[in-house]
Amino acid sequence: MSGYVSFFAPRVFFFLVLAGTLAACSVAEMEKFALEGDELTKTSKPKRDTGLSQKVGAKLLSAESIISGGRRSYKGFSGQFGRLLIGDADEIRLQNPVAVGGVDGMLYIVDAAPKIVYKYDLVTNEIEPLGKIATYFQGDPGNIYVARDRSFYIVDTVGRQVLHFSEYGELRTTFQDLANLSRPIDVIVNEKTGDVLVADGSFSHIVVFNNMGKATNAIGQRGTGPGRFRAITFMTSGVDGLYILDRLELPVQVIDWQGNYHYSFGGSELLYPSAIAVDKDQRAFIADRSSNTILVYQDGQLSMTFGASGSAPGRFRLITGLWVNDNLLYVADSLNRRVQVLRINPSAALPVIPGG
Repeated sequence: MSGYVSFFAPRVFFFLVLAGTLAACSVAEMEKFALEGDELTKTSKPKRDTGLSQKVGAKLLSAESIISGGRRSYKGFSGQFGRLLIGDADEIRLQNPVAVGGVDGMLYIVDAAPKIVYKYDLVTNEIEPLGKIATYFQGDPGNIYVARDRSFYIVDTVGRQVLHFSEYGELRTTFQDLANLSRPIDVIVNEKTGDVLVADGSFSHIVVFNNMGKATNAIGQRGTGPGRFRAITFMTSGVDGLYILDRLELPVQVIDWQGNYHYSFGGSELLYPSAIAVDKDQRAFIADRSSNTILVYQDGQLSMTFGASGSAPGRFRLITGLWVNDNLLYVADSLNRRVQVLRINPSAALPVIPGG
């Protein structure tokens, strides 16, 4: 019996060591799969992904964290009393995050399923629902723009309006023009003039409102070619003006605040541009719904792609919103029920992809 035990013990030790080695390898492979892409992705999309883009992308963008909910925030005396009654285990989970934006450590997340806007504290990881907002919408809340004073604007496509709220969820102004605004898609604010610009999906133009809610003019028009649109999906701003996404016309057009055409790009790569954010270094991060990837452009030239379809960190299932603040890119990863936070490495060198 003693000889049997001495023979059995080394075998058990050997298999334990072997199992640990295999587990370590699988973890390493999972990390490589999430951040750089596996061989299947490289071979299935040779035109979009040359391998260079994924390696460079791992340097420029990395998965920082995932927001799928948080501990409910209790503000004021009544909130603290509620915490004593309920405890700290009251968790809120995101159901269908469709838009995201924020400033100064505070993130606003639009959850379309319960028609709620959440304030998410990036320092404490506490989340506060602004539940009364739902009563103002006729349809589901859509895209969001967060101003420097922490007030925010949200699109109500069914209601043909854009609503402006204080940071506490109090309604300030309604932007509506039944003659020129039929299907609002996105909203952005000129922080210098206070003008509110609303993209319309039916008329394919951008209605300009003053800060009192009165429409003053419209820029762009329906049609083909520079300065014309057919199916606007998203817009943002950068140093050189407005970036307008269109899924049927020129994918990305850059115009000034008066509507004058500057340049366009993305025609060879983008199939269904669905969201865009531009950082301080004028990198344009553009989500493509057809591939669940984020394409990065510098000076109108494709530099890299990041991500793929899936649920691992750095992979997506229907990107519906992007927002950049400092060196962080926030991604509304809708069908995965989360907001992904990606870190931007501003010192990363981005060679242009051949053929991009």
